[in-house]
Amino acid sequence: MFASSVMDRISSMQQLAMAALLMMFGSMALANTDDEAITWLEGMAEAAHQLSYIGTFVYQQGDNLQTMRIIRSVTDEGEYERLVSMSGQNREVIRAQDKVTCILPEDSSIVIEQAGSPRPFTAIPIEHLALLGEFYAIQMGGRARIADLNTRQIDIIPRDQYRFGQRLWLEENSRLLLRSEVFNERGEVIEKLLFTSLELHDHIPAEMLQPNIAAGDQILELDSGLMHRRGSSHAQASWQTSSLPPGFQQKVLRRHYLPNKFSPVEHHVYGDGLASVSVFIEERDDEDEVLIGPSRMGGINVYGQFSHGHLITVLGEVPMVTVQFIAEAMQPIVRP
Repeated sequence: MFASSVMDRISSMQQLAMAALLMMFGSMALANTDDEAITWLEGMAEAAHQLSYIGTFVYQQGDNLQTMRIIRSVTDEGEYERLVSMSGQNREVIRAQDKVTCILPEDSSIVIEQAGSPRPFTAIPIEHLALLGEFYAIQMGGRARIADLNTRQIDIIPRDQYRFGQRLWLEENSRLLLRSEVFNERGEVIEKLLFTSLELHDHIPAEMLQPNIAAGDQILELDSGLMHRRGSSHAQASWQTSSLPPGFQQKVLRRHYLPNKFSPVEHHVYGDGLASVSVFIEERDDEDEVLIGPSRMGGINVYGQFSHGHLITVLGEVPMVTVQFIAEAMQPIVRP
């Protein structure tokens, strides 16, 4: 009943757009997942964690366009990555195994945080490749030359209206990701990553991974133990979903204690192995200065609503129907 009520809200134009998108790819979206494409994606996942390289890429989300330089080193001690902005605000991000350092020279500040095992910036977080075929058609595409290197295209096409599609271009020899596009239910590209140069290296000098820190920069280190005690923790859920879009399952449940907030924020993450949706639930006694209903931030759709004295905010790089579905399905858990 609930799922059908959400489906009723999808406009006829949106359904026609999805049908047209599937027709654009011919029968590919209805075909079985291509084993060769799965093999290429497995190679991409391995390359992201095993190869050292220096490159420059352009990243666009909505109207936001950034040029970044990436220096990535894989050694016996672990994985190291340095991202340096070449446009917009001057900043750097250093990832060294389980530590992430954010450097904001314009603010004369440095933030160091323990962050588990962060994935490489250019790695696509694809889980359980063999299981994605139920919700996406994964097929080999054509060939293209990117950053003076030969690539093969992989098309990941959604089978329903609850997820976006992706197109990936992988370098033919290394399987490194050189270009990616995320497209919405109308076939519009809403996010793009494109390498303009890439050089593989057997060894990256350690000095190239060192951050550019000025003498007067203020350093704030967020200790993982302190964050566990005061910042966030695993907790028993106070909310749950009455239903989820097909293929989505709960991946994360945490409770965050934010500054100047008396009550914690409950954080749920749901995913289908490729797409990911975050749900934030906080106690609120008014509706002032909050986002209610649908909104959009670049390629990210957001849906907010009040329920039982709480503000529920759902966001993700998925169609609006998906975030609305999950927002309206959230309900408090009643315990004896």
